[in-house]
Amino acid sequence: MNTLSILILILALIILLPKVKFAQRHTYFEHPYPLEITKAMQGFFAFLISFHQIAVYAPTIRPYLNSLDIFSPIGVLLVGFFFFFSGYGLITSCEEKKDYLKTFLIRRVFAVLIPFFLCNYAYMVTTLLCGNRFTTKDLVLAFFGLILLNDNMWFAVEIMILYLIFYLVYTHVQSQKARLSCMGGLVLLMIFISFLLGHKRADIQVNWFHGEWWYNTTLLFFLGMLFASYKKNLVRFAKKYYWALIAVFIPAFLLFWKLTDYMLKHHGYWTETLTQMGYRDKFLTLSVQLPAVICFEALLLLLFLKVHFNNKMMAFLGKISLEIILIEKVFITTFEKIGLLKNYPIYIFLTVAATIIASALINRLKSIIIEKK
Repeated sequence: MNTLSILILILALIILLPKVKFAQRHTYFEHPYPLEITKAMQGFFAFLISFHQIAVYAPTIRPYLNSLDIFSPIGVLLVGFFFFFSGYGLITSCEEKKDYLKTFLIRRVFAVLIPFFLCNYAYMVTTLLCGNRFTTKDLVLAFFGLILLNDNMWFAVEIMILYLIFYLVYTHVQSQKARLSCMGGLVLLMIFISFLLGHKRADIQVNWFHGEWWYNTTLLFFLGMLFASYKKNLVRFAKKYYWALIAVFIPAFLLFWKLTDYMLKHHGYWTETLTQMGYRDKFLTLSVQLPAVICFEALLLLLFLKVHFNNKMMAFLGKISLEIILIEKVFITTFEKIGLLKNYPIYIFLTVAATIIASALINRLKSIIIEKK
C-alpha cells in the first residue's frame, strides 16, 4: 500500500471513529439499525466511493496512475450496502410510518429524480465545454436521461426503477408474502435482463442495464427487504450465535473475495466479442462476487449489533451521499481536462472537495423543490 492510500485511509478513520459507541460487554444494541446509523454509514461509504470513482477513471487516462488501486475493487461492496439498506428502509418505513405510500413518490422517487437531472445537465454542459461532441440524437436522449453520458449515474436510474416497482407492488398487492414474492421475481427479472444484455455496443443508443454494475449488487435490494420483513427473528438468531456467525462470515468473505479477484483476472465480465457474449465467464464471476458482497453486508449487520458509528461529519455526508455519487464525474472530467491530473494528489483532493461542496448545494436545492411540492 502506497503513502497516498495510507493518508486517505487515515482521513477515513478520522471521519469514522469520532463518537463511536459500543454496546456493553455481553450485550447488544436494542435497536441496531436505526436510520441515523445506516444513513451515517452511507455517508462514510459515499466518501470512499468518491475515491473509488477516481481510482477507476484516472488510470484509463494515464495508466501509471495506480496509486489508489486499493479503492478500485471495493466499489461493489459499498454499492451493495446502499442497495441493501434502501430495500431495508422501504419495509421499515412501511411498518412504522402511517400512510407512508401516500407521499412515497415525492419523498422517495422525486428525491432521486431531482438530483439525477441536475447532475445530468451539469455533466452534459461540462463534457461539451471540455470538447466532447455528440450527435443531436444522443443529446436529445441524454437530455431526457434515456442514455447516460455520465455512466456513474446508473445507480440513480436503477434505484428509481426499484422504487417504482416497490410502489406499484405495495399499492396493488395486499398479502405480505405475495408482495415479497412479486418483488423477488421482478428483481431477479431485472438482473437476468441486464445479464443477457452485456455491455453497451456501438449500435445501441439506450445504455440502461448494459454492464455488470447494473446487476452484480441488485439482489441486495431484495435481501434488504427480506431482512427487514423478518428482522426480529433474524436479529434474535444473530445474537444467540453471534461469535459463531462471525467465525463463519469472515473466512467466507475472504474466500469469496479472493475467488472474485481470480475470476476477474481469468474470466470476468468483459470477455464478450462480436460473435459471443461470454455468458459463462460472466456467470462464473458473478457466482463468487455476489456471495462476497452478501458476506460483507452480513458482517456489517453483525457489527452494528455491537458498534454504532455516527457523528456530525458522517451525518452530513449521509445527507448528500446520492449527490456525491452522481456529481463527481463532473469534476473528475473537468479537472483532468485543465491539466490537474498531472499532480495526482492535488487532483484527488480538489475533486473530492469540489464534489462534496457541489453535492451540498444540489441537496439544498432538492430540499427546496420537494418542500414546495
